[in-house]
Amino acid sequence: MAKPVLAELLRFIAANEELPRALARYPGFDRDTIGKLIDAAAARIERAEGEGEGKAAPGAAKGLRVRKVSEVEKSARQSAEDLDSAMNDSKVERERKKRERAAQAAEARAAEQEAAARAPRVRLYVDGAARGNPGPAGAGAVIVNAEGHIVAKMGKFLGDNTNNYAEYMGLILGLRRAKAMGLKELEVLSDSELMVRQLNGQYQVKAENLKPLHEEAKGLLAAIPQADVRHIPREDNAAADEMSNRAIDERL
Repeated sequence: MAKPVLAELLRFIAANEELPRALARYPGFDRDTIGKLIDAAAARIERAEGEGEGKAAPGAAKGLRVRKVSEVEKSARQSAEDLDSAMNDSKVERERKKRERAAQAAEARAAEQEAAARAPRVRLYVDGAARGNPGPAGAGAVIVNAEGHIVAKMGKFLGDNTNNYAEYMGLILGLRRAKAMGLKELEVLSDSELMVRQLNGQYQVKAENLKPLHEEAKGLLAAIPQADVRHIPREDNAAADEMSNRAIDERL
């Protein structure tokens, strides 16, 4: 007996057609999967046609047969519904997995940020001193690595100058060394609330002698990919304070 036309057509499509629109409509399925689904539909139709061949409808007059086409149509319709249901179910599943992946990625990013915030960073302590304000002034800076060890100490005598000038020079002194060391992340710590707020944009720089120092400091900070400036109590800045006073005493 000749192979049923509809089943043969479906098998031809499953084996030969590229189905670009189906692939575009259902991006979660590849060509091979869609082909297998169509081939399964053809098999269902073949079984339905084979079962319906020669069967009489209940209560039908003798000699009458149920149209084979009705069984074929029924099987084709059922196959189409099964295929659509499978694809829709898969779409729901894909959306669920997509949401899960997005949630997992967000959690991973949050965990990385939290870990980065907790992780020890290289710290730059800066300070400035002026005896008399203005008077003999010195700048100091100390770089401490993530393990808590001092890796660089700097001091510079500034002649007669103001305390704010010395604070900025201590910052610039430390940032120049950090840049020379190739540091990629840095936590800058200063007990000068004025300077910290000026650098963070909370205060304006009004003193003319500080404006060029402020600009240079901002440029040096921008050259370090991850750098922030934070205010600390004076008692936590003893190492940089020692270097700024030593610079005055020893005319470093």
